Amino acid sequence: MTKSLAKKLRTVFLLVGAVLFVLLIRKIGLDPIIGNIRDLGWRLFPILLISFVWYLLYTEAWRQFLFRIGDGIGFFKLFRIKVAGEAVNTLTPANFLGGDPLRIHLLKKNFATTEGAASVVVDRTLHSAATLLVIIFGITASFIGFKRLPANLRYGVPIATIIAVLFMAFVLVHQRKGFFSLLMTLAKRLGIKKEFSDKTIARFEELDSHIIDFYTADHRGFWVALACHTTGRLLGVVEIYAIGKCVADDFTLFAALVLCALAPIVNAVFTFVPGALGVMEGAYSGVLYLLHIDPAIGITIQISRRIRAAFWIVLGLVFLTTHEREKVWKEEELIEEA
Repeated sequence: MTKSLAKKLRTVFLLVGAVLFVLLIRKIGLDPIIGNIRDLGWRLFPILLISFVWYLLYTEAWRQFLFRIGDGIGFFKLFRIKVAGEAVNTLTPANFLGGDPLRIHLLKKNFATTEGAASVVVDRTLHSAATLLVIIFGITASFIGFKRLPANLRYGVPIATIIAVLFMAFVLVHQRKGFFSLLMTLAKRLGIKKEFSDKTIARFEELDSHIIDFYTADHRGFWVALACHTTGRLLGVVEIYAIGKCVADDFTLFAALVLCALAPIVNAVFTFVPGALGVMEGAYSGVLYLLHIDPAIGITIQISRRIRAAFWIVLGLVFLTTHEREKVWKEEELIEEA
């Protein structure tokens, strides 16, 4: 698929999402949504602090890998790189395939490429594992809380969850043995690539060695990183609960958990719709309707989360611009000294 075609399809799906969003608002009504946003008011700003805390936790989780190699980067600088990477993840269709390479690039000054790449691979893996744990919590709560579920959900969701758990277990187990060496072997057997250069093989082996070393030699770092990611994901439940409770007294922690678990599933299934626009709002409203809670609250929550996401995207781009500016200044200083 060419870049121009991909861009056109992305625009089409964005328009489809926008149409779904408008139709949903028309069905539920604009007045209750505006009323909810007014009720939320200034309280949205303290709620932003929740996302600040989870970014701190995600940075600390990532630092667990890097500080073993050497204290080559400060916490705040790593925080800035993390936020910048996540901003690019949000803005690109490829998600983490866009922001994670950027993180590796921004670490180059402080760490070797293979060290930075290994840290990002482990960080992304543990983040995915934590996300899966929260999804499992949400699914378990849903099966307990909902008395009647359609047959396709009652059987399909557990099967999909088991497959996801098995895949995550496969990745974690093979990262301890040499995941990228395995990928090279599979590529050869499947005929994707017949041979790899000695330089490529050496890089992948070095990458694997850093990952294996973390898993086998730093059990504490592994569990601290996983705990930070899991706590960060659970703060997403707190964020949804805080928003929902601000606009409706009958909003429950159970509803927040279900919505938080639903979000990554919807994003994964509808990844072709930018930001899952319209789809996420519809999913949130539908779940709240089943829970006998005003569906307009679902749209209010998602609008609030989009405002929060926009704030961090802007901040991430500011951090990225600042980083590039610092790089230019230092290069100019070196030229002057020479």
